[in-house]
Parts: sequence; structure tokens; C-alpha cells
Amino acid sequence: MRIVSNKELSSYKVLPFDLYTENKNKILEAGEVLTPGKLIMLKNYVKIYTEEFANEDFKEGTSESKDATPSQVLNFSYESIDASDFETVINGDAYVKTETQVRIKYFYKRILDLFLQGYYEEGLFKLNSLIGVLKTEVFKKVAKSGKGSKVRFLGEYEICHPLNVAIISGLIAKKLDYATREFDHLVLAALLHDIGKLKIKLSDSEAMLTMNEDEVKDHTIIGYKMIREEFELPEEIAKVALEHHENNDGSGYPQGISSDSISEFSQIVNVANYYDNLAFNRTHSIIVNNKEALRTMLEVGTGKFAAKILYSFIHMFNYDDSRSFNDMVV
Repeated sequence: MRIVSNKELSSYKVLPFDLYTENKNKILEAGEVLTPGKLIMLKNYVKIYTEEFANEDFKEGTSESKDATPSQVLNFSYESIDASDFETVINGDAYVKTETQVRIKYFYKRILDLFLQGYYEEGLFKLNSLIGVLKTEVFKKVAKSGKGSKVRFLGEYEICHPLNVAIISGLIAKKLDYATREFDHLVLAALLHDIGKLKIKLSDSEAMLTMNEDEVKDHTIIGYKMIREEFELPEEIAKVALEHHENNDGSGYPQGISSDSISEFSQIVNVANYYDNLAFNRTHSIIVNNKEALRTMLEVGTGKFAAKILYSFIHMFNYDDSRSFNDMVV
């Protein structure tokens, strides 16, 4: 096998060969159209391989087998991240400084790669380290947030969306005076709320909007099973992956439950998830700034959201925050 660079991949419109992780798990098949969404998804991998050329290191029985833990994949920490290694979009208006935004995004990107390759224990260890970083580098700086536009990471959806949902969920939890343990569990659950998407192809924005309902629902059920059976985390964390698309009036999925039948963690993440999807224009509503997002949230109202959670969220942010999201990009 040989390593394929992101630069090489971006030169193809149609993939000419199969792509694999270093553990020989297939990522994409030859003949697939390389949409912008798929190219962004591929950036989540530390290394990508093709079988175009043979490599002795990847024959059966060598040290690079599925059970190995390659140092180049596992040996990293937030402190070791070099911000100059990662080209990304920056929120120039954010409360969090530029270098910290880059390091947090790159650290989370590397954690996702561990999950993609099946290193769940190692990935969770580092994810808990990330929560510590967020508490120090983000939550302390945005405790009195004021403007929702200033708390968001901008850029790659697959990286930024879980981070944004975790941060917004954490701010709601602070508003509700959560104790430390519950706060940490909620932030972890928010970081993992879309983890089921790693096992299905939901990277392309247009594809998500045109998928049939059953395909969309799958990521909630898959995520729940991953968190309970493979990550072996508590039910209260796994429920968030399962329930974050459930609505207060019972119109959501996958179970159609309503009101108090939905866990409070899930109610919080539902609000944060919907807001960030609005801001990323991942819904059918076209939103250009935080003010429009808040107005849409109020229009959707308590049919979708638990009243206590919705109004706690709305009261966190300045309703006159009309700075365009596009204008904040650096």
C-alpha cells in the first residue's frame, strides 16, 4: 500500500482507487465522486492508503496489524499540537484566541481519527483531556458570553459542529447551575452526540438534506449502540446520541418520545444542535447571523424544545448580535 495525500485526492473528480486506513479498513471505493464534503471527511484521517503499490509493512502478521497501536497515531496530546500543521478557518471575532482555536480543532480531529480506526479507549482518554482544555481555554473566557457569534468555531463542519454543540450545551448547563460531574458528562455527551455518523456517510451537506428519513435516523441508533457497547459509557451519555433529534411535542425521531420522556441532557443538546445547524446552514432555513438564528429558534418554539432549556439558551445571548457569520471568517 502507499500513502495518498489530501493534495493528490483533491486533484481527482472521481476516485480512481479504493482508500483505506492504515488498519486496512476501507474508507471509500474506486468510482466514487469526490464531493467537497467527502474531501473534508478524508482530512479527519491522519494517513490514507491505497493498494496501488505493495508495502511489506502491511502484510498479514506484521507489526501494523489491527491489534497494533502505532505511535504515530496514538502518541499526541493537546500540548504537543503544532498549530502551524493545520490549515483551517478561524473565527476572527471569537473570544478564544486564534492559536487556541486551531489547536483545539486539530486535537479533536486527531481524536476522531482514533475513533475511526477503532481505538476507542485511547480516544475517550484524549476526549476527556479535551474537556479539560475546553473548561480552561473556552468556558472561563465566555462565561458571560453575550454574543453567540463569538463562541462558535467556524470551518469544517465535522470538526466544528460537535465542538460548538459541546460549548453551547456547557453554557446552558452553567446557566442551570449544573454540578461539576453533570457538567462534564453533558459536555462529553455533546461531543459524542453525532458519533454514529462515523459509521455512515453523512459528510456531504447536500446529501444530508436529500437523504430519506430512515437513513438520517440511523446515526442516532448507531451512536447510542457505539457509546454503550463499544465505548462502555453510562446510559445518560448514550441517550444523548439516541435522543438529540427528539422533540418536545413528540414529532422527532427515532422513538417519537416527548416532553419529560426525553432526558434533560438530550433536551439541552437538541437546542444546541439545532442552533449550530442553523448557523452552519445545515437546515432548510437560510441564516446569515446570530440574530436570525435566535429568531428562528423562538419561532420553532416549545413544539420542538423544552421551554426551560429554550429560554435559558435565548437569555444567554444578545438578541441584537447581527454580525454576519461570513464576515467573521479569517
